[in-house]
Amino acid sequence: MNLEEVARLAGVSRSTVSRVVNDDRRVSDTVRSRVQDIIRQHDYHPNAAARSLASRRTRILGLLIPEAVSAVFSDPFFPRLIQGAVEACNSADYNLLMLMDSGNESDVSDRLYRRVIRGHHLDGMLIVSSVVDDPMIKQLLASDFPFVLVGRHPRYQEISFVDVDNRAAAQSLVAHLLGHGYEQIAMIGGMRNMIATIDRYGGYVTALQEAGLMPDPQLIAYGDFDEQGGYRAMQQLLPYQPRAVFVASDMMAFGALQALRDAGIQVPEEIAVVGFDGVAQGAVSQPPLSTISQPISDLGREAIRVLLDAIERPDRSPVHRFLPTQLTIRRSCGCPETSGPHPLGGDRRAP
Repeated sequence: MNLEEVARLAGVSRSTVSRVVNDDRRVSDTVRSRVQDIIRQHDYHPNAAARSLASRRTRILGLLIPEAVSAVFSDPFFPRLIQGAVEACNSADYNLLMLMDSGNESDVSDRLYRRVIRGHHLDGMLIVSSVVDDPMIKQLLASDFPFVLVGRHPRYQEISFVDVDNRAAAQSLVAHLLGHGYEQIAMIGGMRNMIATIDRYGGYVTALQEAGLMPDPQLIAYGDFDEQGGYRAMQQLLPYQPRAVFVASDMMAFGALQALRDAGIQVPEEIAVVGFDGVAQGAVSQPPLSTISQPISDLGREAIRVLLDAIERPDRSPVHRFLPTQLTIRRSCGCPETSGPHPLGGDRRAP
């Protein structure tokens, strides 16, 4: 079965079948339906190379995670986000190419840009966990190449993104700790130049200030969004005797809990601990972890949808979309029992 045979059986020209295959809208609904019926009946699969030449599309999207390879596969956040992105690609008949590299950020950016972007191997790109000064973002903006961020960028309003309101969510969680009467509240952040760290720190500071408290620099430590980083950061904080700790990711919170166990400190009786992300492990940690639950798979799905729309409508306005989060209360914060999720806000969309 080839393009000519499909055309003969459908009683149309070869070019009409090509337009249907490439989703060209210049075909009537009746003819389109007839051609698609023939394609389904005979299980016809168009040649990918020929299809790309005809449509000037590869039907491949890139997923760039500027993190160490080990972090991608050890943090449950990334597999869930990738799953959502893959599902959205499958629904749209696109493939997803995962991009990772080693070396410093500038080398990675230049190499990927020359080899993948300028080589026209992708139709668009999704960037996850970007940092403030990511050189790839500047290159993509200059080349007018379609891309979407998972996570907002504070400097470029012309970039489309899908995110949660990290600042408001962090503020609500720290306010919950303040409601327990804790005042010596510490924070463990991720990498300092990551935008999620900056926004979650902003929420932490706002909650303290609204309670009439000033953040103490001695009560701030940083990890690498992994368990080892959380463990080390918790050890740094112990001499300052915090009464509660807001940890900017669940993985770091698990490391912090282990550091407290090793030090013989009971949670939450002596120090309360809360996290951020809502990964499944938090429900069975010791003690179960209070956290901000974000819709991780939905972030991947929605970001792919926004990217596909940017490819189809390159002149459209940038999309800034915030998905809702939930405050999930468990025992680690000092609550006597699990009280379940508390929605923190609806889906906020801008054109």
